[in-house]
Order: sequence, then C-alpha cells, then structure tokens
Amino acid sequence: MNLDKRDRFVLIGLTSIAIFFSILFYLDLNRKIDIGNREVVGTIFFKNNIVQRKFEDEVIWEKLENNSPLINKDTIRSEAYSDAIIRLKDGTEINIDENSMFNLDLTGEEPNLEFSEGSLQVKKNDSSANQIKITSSGSEINVNSGNVKIEKAKDQELNLFVEKGKTTVKQNGKSLAVEQGKKAEFKKSGIEITKIPIVLSSPQSQKLFYAEPNEVNVTFQWKIESGFESPLLEISRSPNFQLIYFSQTIQGNQTTVSLKEGTFYWRVKVKNQKTKDVASSETNKFFVSKLEPFLGESPNNGAVISFVQILPLVTVSWSKLNTTNLYQFYLSESNQFQKPLKRIETVANQISFDDLKEGTYYWKVIAKSSFLDTKDRETKVYSFTIKKQNSIPSPKWQRPNPESEISVEEIKHNQAILIWEGNSEIQSYTVKISKDSKLTNPIAKIETTSNFLVPDWNLLGHGHFFATITGKTKDGKETEPSNSLSFSIVEQKKKTEVASVLEENKSQPIQEPKLEILSPNGTVVQMKGKSSLDFHWKMSGSTADRFDLVLYQHFPDKKVAIYKVSTKDTSYQLKDLSILDEGSFSWDLSVYKDSNFLLSRKGNFILALDQLKSLKPTDIEFISPKRLYKEKK
Repeated sequence: MNLDKRDRFVLIGLTSIAIFFSILFYLDLNRKIDIGNREVVGTIFFKNNIVQRKFEDEVIWEKLENNSPLINKDTIRSEAYSDAIIRLKDGTEINIDENSMFNLDLTGEEPNLEFSEGSLQVKKNDSSANQIKITSSGSEINVNSGNVKIEKAKDQELNLFVEKGKTTVKQNGKSLAVEQGKKAEFKKSGIEITKIPIVLSSPQSQKLFYAEPNEVNVTFQWKIESGFESPLLEISRSPNFQLIYFSQTIQGNQTTVSLKEGTFYWRVKVKNQKTKDVASSETNKFFVSKLEPFLGESPNNGAVISFVQILPLVTVSWSKLNTTNLYQFYLSESNQFQKPLKRIETVANQISFDDLKEGTYYWKVIAKSSFLDTKDRETKVYSFTIKKQNSIPSPKWQRPNPESEISVEEIKHNQAILIWEGNSEIQSYTVKISKDSKLTNPIAKIETTSNFLVPDWNLLGHGHFFATITGKTKDGKETEPSNSLSFSIVEQKKKTEVASVLEENKSQPIQEPKLEILSPNGTVVQMKGKSSLDFHWKMSGSTADRFDLVLYQHFPDKKVAIYKVSTKDTSYQLKDLSILDEGSFSWDLSVYKDSNFLLSRKGNFILALDQLKSLKPTDIEFISPKRLYKEKK
C-alpha cells in the first residue's frame, strides 16, 4: 500500500507521540519519588523483606528502604513474609506483619490510622496526650495508651486484643470500653467483648531467637482462665495458619519446641468445659535467625595507611546485621577506650575520616538490636596505623596476571583491562607499553587519572608486550616506575587446559554445586543511558534458598562495601545509581541452602559513567542534608 505525503506525515506524527508517551510512562514507573516539602511524621525500620508506600497524590507504589522517613497521609502495605516497625514522632510504635495495609493521617489533634487488612500491633506512648484512632470498614478503635493488636483477614471480621491499657471501640454509633485482657470482635450484629480465655506469656510478639548453630529450643508459656481446658499449641509459618508447622495438645501450661531459622506465628486453642466451644488466643509472631558474624571489614586489623603530604581518607567499615538498625562506632588511641576520640551513631555500616594524624588507632562497633530483650552485639577491637612516608610507593599491577594471554574475544567483549593499585596522593598515571622489555621504544604512552586503562588494542596488534606505570603527584613529583608487566595478545587461548577440565567433569557421576558469575565480570560497563546496573549468575548442581550479593567499590588504598541485598533469583537489578561512581568494583555472591552457606564467587568490573562527565556545578542541587557538619575532636 502506497501512502501519500499527508498520510506519511500523520503516521510519523502518531508514531512519535506514541513513543514519547511510552518513554514518559516508563520514566514515571521507574522514578524515585521525591519527598519534597511533605511533612515527615516518623521512620520505618525493616526486619524482613519488602514494605511499600504510596503518597497521597501518587498512583505509583514505591519500595521503602531501611530507615526511610514516613510522610503524613502515606499508604503503607507489606508483602508476604515482611516485617517492619514504624516509630512515630510522638513515640508510638506500629509493628507491621505481612500482607497488611493501612493509611496514616496525623493531620490535626486526632491521629488516624485507616486499617484495611492484615495484622498490626500498636504501642501507644503513655506520655502522649493524643489518642490514636484506628478505623476499619466503619468501625472505630480509640487507643488511649498501652498495647493493642488488631487482626483482620481478608473477607473476615475485625478482631481487637487489648494487651495493656484501655481502649474505646465504636460501631453503628455505639461506644464501648475494652479493658486489658479482653477481646473485641466486630460482628455484623454488633461488637462482642469477651475475656481472653488464654493469655500468651512467652515468647512475646516480635521476639528474636538465635539458632546456634542450626536450631534453638523455644519455650512456649501461657495462662488459661478457669473453665477452659485442653490447650492446643499451633505453630505456623504464615499468620493465617494455612500450613501448620507444629500442632499438639499439651498437658500443663508450657512446652519446648526445637525450631530452625525462619519466621513463626503461634497461638493456643482451648475448649470451654461447659459448652465445648473452641476459643483461640491472639497470634504472636517471633523470629529464629542464625547468629550472623559481626566483624570489621576494613581497614584490615593492624593495617598501615601511608601518606606523604595529604592526610589520608580512612574509611572504616564492618559487616551489616539484619537484626540491627543503629550502630555505635568508637575510635580511640587506647585499646581500653577510656577516652574515645570519636563516638558516632550511624545507621550505615561504614564511616570515613580525613582528619586523623600520624599514630595508632583502635576501633570497635556496637550493634544496637532492633528487637526487645535481645542483647546488643559488639565487634572485637581492631587497630590501624597512619604513617608518614618520605616518598609515595610505586603503583602495583593487579591485572592481568604476569605472562597471561589476552584473546581477541576478550578484547571484543571489553574484558581486556589493565588495572593497578594506586595512591590517593597521585593525581595522574603514565602507562608505557612496548615490545621491548626495557621499554626504550614504547608503542603507546598514555596518561590517565584512573587506576585502570583500556588501551587501543588494535594499535598494539598481536604479540608479546611489556608495560609499566609511573605516578605523578599534584606538584609534579613522579614515583618510581612499577615492576614491568609482561603479557601476550593472541587470537585464541590454548584449549588444552579447558578440555582437560571438561573431560574430568564428564567422568564425575555426582555433580557438585557450581556457581558461575556471568556479568558484570572482567569488563567495562558503560552506564550511559542505563537506568540500572544488572547482575547475572548461574547455579547448577543444586538449588538455593537465597543469594546474598555484596557490592564493593575499590579506592587506591581500600575496598568499601556500598550495597548488600538478598534475592531468590539468579539476577538482580540495582536501580539506585546514586551510590555508584566511576571506577573499579567487585561483587561477592554467596549461596545459602536450608539456611546453610554453600559456596561463594567473586566478580570484578570497571564502571564508566560518561553522562556524569558533562555535568556542570550548576546542574547539581543538594536536597538533603541542607546543612553539612564536620566532627571535631
């Protein structure tokens, strides 16, 4: 079919409009929603999995990060196996279970929480004068003080348990008081208030137990009111008890059960001695977690950090704990910490200093637990020394290995990179490449400010080569050249070693678990125009419960962990590109099966952020914090 000129213009116009609005929709779907000048009313802390929020004037659900600020009139929802705690400014705490949703409106003198479904536990601060009103399907709950628990399964009635304090409930214009130890059921016929026939004593809701190494004995205790008998203990992995993990009638008011790692819900059912009706307690939730190692990561214990003129930037980092929302960092000139030089509280698992003078320093970190009645964790004491040198050390080659081969295929896929260990006081590096071992007639002489280089391999051609690096400081002083690196560029690597490995694998009847890092690995990643950094890997020989991915950024004198995530998939998209910068990176991937560590692998890559090179100072606006502080001794 032939189109005339007018039809072609119309077709091109409609296609352009469709593409334009498709791009706008994609950007809106993936954008990070800005808080702007909205009112912050509290903070959310994660214990497990994913919680999302939706602003009042938005239609997009946004995944919340740990320690995220909450905004007035936010709608909050949690996914399966989620768990989080909200701390409002007035001291009120709201524990969120999985598959729960509510809207938070603190406008005016009467805070309101509109509850849709799921399970919430509200702990009202006695010192706060205002009530918190909870509404759900026309029913109203006014919490003056104390602790209440609200449960509402989908298509079922609302239930209220008053664990402590006094609460008022309203339905159809009728108001009733519910005291401690009583339960209110919101039925179509009206509100029915009864005494809770069985009270759960231990473990309390939100309690954390550590499995050492694989299991822990949990003691369950309860109190039964007179007139009830035959307590049936039920333990489940889900709050609706569709899949019962443990169910047994118990003689007495306590028993002990051995449990592995996981999230558990428990309740007790009893029979009325007269009517034989079955009544149920409230549902409590608790956690069993492996005791994660709590260690310092960098600098290495006893490390010597050298400098010539400029005091070094020292970044101290430690392992991140899922059971912690606050760390206390201590730095001292004594391993007894009688008079610490610095005492800093942070939610991050690293901190940097640029004002430490020559000397030996000691540091430790205390992890404050997110769970009630759980002891804080503390690292051992680590040390590092800052030492002034007369000259900057020569750069050291890191990649490729001496006498290694670089194939044309590796060059084609951006996997051929020269990487070296630099120094923060070096402003630029000069790389010389030659076919002469003495480098008297270099083929290439390249200057760069980075600690890596992708030369023009086509200019070099095939053959055997030698390379050295020389560093230069800001005032023009040069370091001694590095050791000479020898390598070869070949059409294709030898296959003898690969073939022997494959033959050996064929002869093995039992396949061991294998983990292969696919990408990014040994390559330069160009981020221009990309909205995410994509990680891919392959697992064979076994299935995995989860993968733990830790991303590190490499600096001239240290390696810093900047991101950690757990996933069940064999890929992950990092969309928060604000944490990335141009330079060298590595990532560790650990595999867990039945809560046990199986194996891990590492990947390395170079990140190029070409779009940042065109930014001008006027293009950047500091949104938060509005004020910057530098700590002094």
